[in-house]
Amino acid sequence: MVNLQKKQKPMIQRIQTLFMFLTLVLLSILIYNPIATYFIEPNMDKIVLNVFGVQNSSDLSVELLQNYWFLFAFIILVMLITFVTIFLYKRRVLQIRLCIVTIVMLVGLQGVMYYMVTAIGQNLHSKPHYNLVFIFPLIAAVLNFLAIRGIAKDEALIRSLDRLR
Repeated sequence: MVNLQKKQKPMIQRIQTLFMFLTLVLLSILIYNPIATYFIEPNMDKIVLNVFGVQNSSDLSVELLQNYWFLFAFIILVMLITFVTIFLYKRRVLQIRLCIVTIVMLVGLQGVMYYMVTAIGQNLHSKPHYNLVFIFPLIAAVLNFLAIRGIAKDEALIRSLDRLR
């Protein structure tokens, strides 16, 4: 007996899944790269801010000056929510809501990062040198918005098919 039904694509191949996966990649890159760098004038000491804290990396050794574990934990939480959202493709309304929560969290993360960079710069009396990863939460928020649009299109298509039956 031959199965004449069309093979359905796995839901992992949807464009919104790609957007959410790119969000995970950007946040992973953010974890492993410095957010900003400060150079202290007299000795040209190099102070680095990353998600783990403030580090003095002027000589060969790296010394942790201040710990920011909450920033790391917050990024991991956003990544976990995004990862779970990818696999909720059968519950599109919940997927949209979780994407909205993720966008709010990413914008909040961007605000906290900006506050930390400026506050540390004022304390060190140094101007921050921003790295490219500083804007990754905003790019990830835009990617999540694009994922919401794709999910909403899927939901509209399913509802229109239900009306035709």
